[in-house]
Amino acid sequence: MSIEERNNKPTGYDKLKAYRHIVMGIMYLCFAVVMFYLKQFGAIELSAAVAYSLGGLLVVYGVFRIWRGIADAKAMSGK
Repeated sequence: MSIEERNNKPTGYDKLKAYRHIVMGIMYLCFAVVMFYLKQFGAIELSAAVAYSLGGLLVVYGVFRIWRGIADAKAMSGK
């Protein structure tokens, strides 16, 4: 096995990192749902624009993290 093959071989940490991206993305999506839910019932003291903007950003970032984790997992399986 050459040095290049050894460097390109996915390690356990690479697999963990891909799954961590997916789990964190799901957590961000859950935070967004909680933000929308709490604002809908008036449980938080944020203006509607701030609450929905923050919730929207959490959704976008959560979807990005999930996409990134899936792309990393697919890249590892292709090596």
